[in-house]
Amino acid sequence: MTKTLALVAAFSFALSGAALAASYTLDSSGKCHDAHGRFVKAEMCVQHTYKLDSKGKCRNEHGEFVASKLCHT
Repeated sequence: MTKTLALVAAFSFALSGAALAASYTLDSSGKCHDAHGRFVKAEMCVQHTYKLDSKGKCRNEHGEFVASKLCHT
């Protein structure tokens, strides 16, 4: 049980580190690539848009509230 727990913890740490270190870009044909040039899911390249509403609250492209630090003035 302890070995399994250690393995799961190590695996999740490796995944979170890889996700934080990766930068995703679109190529000229619109395909999404990671920092090493490998194809990744298109959702990884999606850029979010954050806007202030009429009351000064920060919202994402779906109208959901987000942290005010994400809205640039």
